[in-house]
Amino acid sequence: MDSIKKFFDKEVLGHPLVLAAIGAVVVIALASGVYYISATRTPATSWGTASVGSIEQVVVGTGTVAPAQNPDLAFQSGGRVAAVNVAVGQNVGVGEVLASLDTASLNAALSQAKAALASQKAKLDAMQAGALQTDVDAKKTAVAQAQQVLTNLYSSVPAAIENAYQATYSGLHTNTDTLFSNPDSQNPTLLFQTTDSQASTNVTSGRTVLKNALVAWQPEAATLAAPGAAPSPADLDTALGYSLEQLKIAQTFDGYLLEALGASIPSNNFTQSQLGAARVAAGTLSGSINNLITSLQQTQQQIASAKIGVQSATDSLNQTLAGSTSQDIEAAQAAVAGAEAGVESAQALLGNAIVVAPFSGTVSSVAVKSGQVVAPNTTAVSLTPHSALQVEVYVSEVDAAVLKSGQAAEVTLDAYGTGRLFPATVVSVDRSPSGSGNTVGYKVTLQFAENDSAIALGMGANVSIVAAQKNNVVIVPISAVIQNGNQDFVLVPATSGTSPRAVTLGIESAGSVEITSGLAPGETYLLTAH
Repeated sequence: MDSIKKFFDKEVLGHPLVLAAIGAVVVIALASGVYYISATRTPATSWGTASVGSIEQVVVGTGTVAPAQNPDLAFQSGGRVAAVNVAVGQNVGVGEVLASLDTASLNAALSQAKAALASQKAKLDAMQAGALQTDVDAKKTAVAQAQQVLTNLYSSVPAAIENAYQATYSGLHTNTDTLFSNPDSQNPTLLFQTTDSQASTNVTSGRTVLKNALVAWQPEAATLAAPGAAPSPADLDTALGYSLEQLKIAQTFDGYLLEALGASIPSNNFTQSQLGAARVAAGTLSGSINNLITSLQQTQQQIASAKIGVQSATDSLNQTLAGSTSQDIEAAQAAVAGAEAGVESAQALLGNAIVVAPFSGTVSSVAVKSGQVVAPNTTAVSLTPHSALQVEVYVSEVDAAVLKSGQAAEVTLDAYGTGRLFPATVVSVDRSPSGSGNTVGYKVTLQFAENDSAIALGMGANVSIVAAQKNNVVIVPISAVIQNGNQDFVLVPATSGTSPRAVTLGIESAGSVEITSGLAPGETYLLTAH
């Protein structure tokens, strides 16, 4: 045997061809294993976890360094000075109110102007609706639909009242009969002991009151729900109110019972365990009664809303049927235009009654006093600006909507590259487009925070404004968000693959976006959903 083994080891396993064959087999086996693993492996999926952090919405623009505004600041309208908020030598910031006139009458005038505009617009809308047959038919349909809604609500009332009665009657006897001797008599007696004598008196008398209320309520509920019964809406409104009164009697009784049980003491007749069960039963009855009250009150509210809907639809139909002449509509349009002008005028007068710092600076003089009557264009305060230069940039309508005075900004100047930053503050944002050529947009004016000698007129400037900033919000990469029409989604893990989750987006910045709803901190989502 040993000789055979030695021969095999030396002559067979040691032979070069045999060794080569064995090596080939090993290589083939390893290659097959690698191929199988790579062919059957599930493609890698990159997941992220919703994190909480801070995010900024930044608006950028380009412009040119320009001279600052006039340092002499004046009231644009006349009146009595109500307040002077600064003194000579005081440093003030952009947007700070320096002085103001008495605006009580101006505020009242603005409110009146807005009310007049709303009234004129309502009249014009009604006139322009016209009396086309299609409009009339649509309004008639709306009236019919509103009436049907009201009818359907009323049809549900008898069953709701009958259910409320049966649930109260059943709940009372099931949950409280074992706590009284002679529970349905005029003089029921508590079977358990309580240290609250007033609660004991209240609960026994309350039981009698509730028993009598149920006796009176039963025929009312049964009559409404009887086959063939056709109660009027007025009868049903009355029945709803009456049923709620009976439920509140039951609610009061159960409150007394809970008070008595709360002060109860164990005895031979009622052990601690029995008292505990009684408290649970009384609590169950309380919850049932509260739910019944809520249900009937909701029905009342729905009926009231449906009645308003019927009245509104009817009024709209009558307005349509009345119609309007072209002369009436033209007069109404003119009235709306006049009312709009009145609002704009009132707003302008109100804005002219305050002096606001358009840039940061030091108060160099104060020319008015509180109580003084001033004429229009009277200089009130003079400022020595902290920065004598400003930047004007033009932004899109969307960006202009999120910008306002006082927002912080950083400016880089072409002369110094991006490595040197000059802090600035938004002074004003135009609400109508302006400019020429390729720079048409909404002008935003920024004031430099410091009077830096490195800043010169005419220099090209690049502005970055922090329009919004939020802390402690859920943030994900924009690449993880899928948009489908007006709805946004992220993909979250599901039993098989992923599942779309609707989310609401907040502000965006630098490849990230805020999630205001739909995804909680710590939840997993697919990092790249595109």
